[in-house]
Amino acid sequence: MAPAAVSEPMKRKRVQSASALVHIAGSRLGSAICLPGCSESHGFCEVPGECKCRMGWQGRLCDECVRYPGCLHGSCSQPFECTCQEGWGGLFCNQDLNYCTNHKPCRNGASCTNTGQGSYSCNCRPGFTGTNCEIESNECASNPCRNGGSCNDLENDYKCVCPRGFYGKNCDISAMTCADGPCFNGGTCVEKSIVGGYVCRCPVNYHGSNCEKKIDRCTNNPCLNGGHCLDVGRNAICKCRQGFTGARCEINIDDCASNPCANGGTCVDSINTYTCSCTLGYGGKDCTQRVDACSSRPCLNGATCYTHFSGHVCQCPMGYMGSRCEFRVQEPTSASYYADPPSNVALAACLGVITFCLLACGLVLLMRSIKKGLKDQKGIVTNDLEHKNNLKEKEPFLISPPHFKMPNQDCLREKSRSKQKLLPTSDMEEDRDGRRTKTDSRNCNALGKHQDALCHSIYLLPGSSEQCVFATEV
Repeated sequence: MAPAAVSEPMKRKRVQSASALVHIAGSRLGSAICLPGCSESHGFCEVPGECKCRMGWQGRLCDECVRYPGCLHGSCSQPFECTCQEGWGGLFCNQDLNYCTNHKPCRNGASCTNTGQGSYSCNCRPGFTGTNCEIESNECASNPCRNGGSCNDLENDYKCVCPRGFYGKNCDISAMTCADGPCFNGGTCVEKSIVGGYVCRCPVNYHGSNCEKKIDRCTNNPCLNGGHCLDVGRNAICKCRQGFTGARCEINIDDCASNPCANGGTCVDSINTYTCSCTLGYGGKDCTQRVDACSSRPCLNGATCYTHFSGHVCQCPMGYMGSRCEFRVQEPTSASYYADPPSNVALAACLGVITFCLLACGLVLLMRSIKKGLKDQKGIVTNDLEHKNNLKEKEPFLISPPHFKMPNQDCLREKSRSKQKLLPTSDMEEDRDGRRTKTDSRNCNALGKHQDALCHSIYLLPGSSEQCVFATEV
């Protein structure tokens, strides 16, 4: 007796009861119980009744491996594999190894051979050609029928329809004699006495075993450069286009041979014509016309035109420029000179130049000062110097030994000079070292001729205190 059918609500109730039992059992054991059938090694669960897959596995029960990404015609036994199905290859199993079986590319009964991943070759039946044997070959293309026979193309074969007096596969066997008149187009028949048969001697313009073919000497188009071929019996002649000559129209006639260009013009040959490049002042086809370069008034805006060896030259008036004086020069306004401030680069360059000049001048002055100091050290005395009588210079100069003096520039204002008087050594003052070095300005009145006369300061060299010196009055 067949079991009674279970209704759909009853099925759902049983599933809910089973899930509840699983949940209760998992709670008692301390860990969640996964979905029944979930792979223990490839799946796990966090709550009762689920089945979460580990990396590389998939499916409801985590029992299906994940194939290598991009795998088309392959399968896997371990995660990220791609084991190709039969007839497929490559990293992604996407290359057809059995192209012939899957695609059947060869036609017209040809056999197909797999030659590699995604490649093949077709072995065509006789009468067919092409990569897939799709082209039917024409066996009549080689004109196998002789002696005027006509060819009919068949599948992988041909048939010759022979003229009267011939037979055989290619109509190459003669069954006639000269008595049968086998020669056409006025050909002369000659019997072969030894081997039998005959030979036709063809007239001009005909050939073939029976003189059945007309010779067309213009078939290969022997004429060049567009020449027209004419078959005139024994020969073919070429009717050339204008500008060409020769048996095959291969020669370009030199149209410059007659030197048509006058007045020093240069001739350039072309096809059935020529071109003259004229010198300055001449024009026309043959450079025979006198031409003024300024006749066309090329200069604009009131400019003056001059004839030059290269053409016209325009002298532009003020405010215009260009080869024809066609451009107006816009004069800058005074404000435009100050519109744009100088750039940072220009300012830096100016400051650099100024700094360099100042450094150079300072260096020159320093060198001169050092040189002057070295020179003065050779003649200067060790005594301390002082200004006397409002003198402006302090530098001492040696006279002839043992005399020593200080120049007084103020005294140069007077032209006259007074006489010299002897100054005794008693008027000299002693320094703290006991050396007599200079006179006192209070004694100047005793030496001078006038009360308001200026006196030079008088110095004695060390060790010369017993000598007398001359004081010059001014």
